[in-house]
Amino acid sequence: MADADEHAQQQVEHVAATLGLSVVRRFALGVFGAVLITTPDGDELVLKTRPDPTLEPVWRTGAEMAARLHAQGYPNPRIVRVGSTDTAVWSLQERLAGDVLRRLTPAHAGQLIALARRHDVDSGRTRPWRDDAVAAARRWLDTTAIDPADARVLAAALQRGERADILGSTIVHGDFHHANALVDGDEVVGVFDWDIAGPGDWRFDLVMLAFGCLVRPRACEPEAAALVTAAVRSECPGDVAALMMAVQVLRATSMIAARRPGDGATACGHMLTALRPWLCASDET
Repeated sequence: MADADEHAQQQVEHVAATLGLSVVRRFALGVFGAVLITTPDGDELVLKTRPDPTLEPVWRTGAEMAARLHAQGYPNPRIVRVGSTDTAVWSLQERLAGDVLRRLTPAHAGQLIALARRHDVDSGRTRPWRDDAVAAARRWLDTTAIDPADARVLAAALQRGERADILGSTIVHGDFHHANALVDGDEVVGVFDWDIAGPGDWRFDLVMLAFGCLVRPRACEPEAAALVTAAVRSECPGDVAALMMAVQVLRATSMIAARRPGDGATACGHMLTALRPWLCASDET
């Protein structure tokens, strides 16, 4: 993990030099692949990169989604430019004030739930989110080594999800968890990391928030977890929640296995222990 983080920082510093930008500093909490920079005009911005230039269209879509919400007063950074080099995709975006949220409190949870519900707006595009999500999850299931019993649970949740009533034209942040929020005391003042945002079902963001509470309970207060899970139950039928939880388990497992091949199965088992009631619940949940 440390090597991956160091490589990401080297990559972003190389892109900064290529673009003629001056690196001011890394962020205190090591925001992955991002640095604070100044432009030749003296503007202070955030430069973020990822070593995959083919992602430029995805990041441009993310910037478009962020801009739609920003125009409505949503507290996210203004994305100034998106581009790519031979080795990386990059974005320049406004730096927001605030501290990264380390532990989710009930006050923060209520505000993040309200912000997630603001994603329920027209994205200007349409995507077959359910079919794309199921297809991706099945690829991860087929290519990632996990316990056969865990694989059966996830496969069953995906099969139920094939019939779920899923939205296709609202805004999905795609990585909506409390560590992507900025706070000033009890107030949430920003949500960042919009790179993979796109059209789809906004409820995935609410499920993502609950996923973080359930699999990392030490990162949230019990009352906060109760608020978030209650919000998911109020918005998502059982088959929708099961599909979205299964997709996130497999996405996270594949990412962990790619970095640390021996840890994927263990991590998947841990997540399923926390999420089994959601994956196996009836459609009336």
